[in-house]
Amino acid sequence: MGIQAADFENMFRDDARYRWPNGETLRISVRNAGKLRLSTGRIVVRDNDIRVESEIDDSQAFAEKIPAGEYNVMLSIVNYDESPHPVRPRAAAAKIVIKEELVSSWEPALCPGQDPTLLAEDAFFGFSVDSGQGCYLDLAAMEFLKRTQEDYAKLDGARDLVMRNCFAELVDPDSGLNVILFDCGMGDGFYPTWIGRTSNGQIACFATDLELLSHSEGVLPR
Repeated sequence: MGIQAADFENMFRDDARYRWPNGETLRISVRNAGKLRLSTGRIVVRDNDIRVESEIDDSQAFAEKIPAGEYNVMLSIVNYDESPHPVRPRAAAAKIVIKEELVSSWEPALCPGQDPTLLAEDAFFGFSVDSGQGCYLDLAAMEFLKRTQEDYAKLDGARDLVMRNCFAELVDPDSGLNVILFDCGMGDGFYPTWIGRTSNGQIACFATDLELLSHSEGVLPR
């Protein structure tokens, strides 16, 4: 059945502190990375720099469809300002907020054809990262991302912003759709996304674990 969801409740708690094996304590800050605009309601999460192939189909988006609209994207950012060896902040998780309600259950966010019952205990479905960054976008914005990847200066400028701020936004002037880029805390790798549901089964959020906090000793008590 694969891995279990991360402790997103604490990961998205502002000022939560996590202890590292070397004894250092690092602080979480939660930041709003902007509003993701969806026209089809089909969400794509991917590396923003891996080339978009010519053929774009709905197998590249999550099977769960949500209403068209604008949804806040939140980042859980690990700050090293309390460390004796400060480094730039890194994102531990990203989340698209569909409803501002408590999550009572988690399930893997799946693309068409993916079957979690076939997974080994330590396996998961996710997206591959080869550039240290990811992004959220609507399926209809894939063509825009493809065009942007051919405009090196524009994409590199946004990617530079991610290196400084942990996030950036690209906006299609024609459709108004956007791409929200975010830092992947553990760099290159493979990352899972989860659907959080409310007590009545409605989708509250899509949350992506960027696995940085999985290397900590866990959250400290409040």
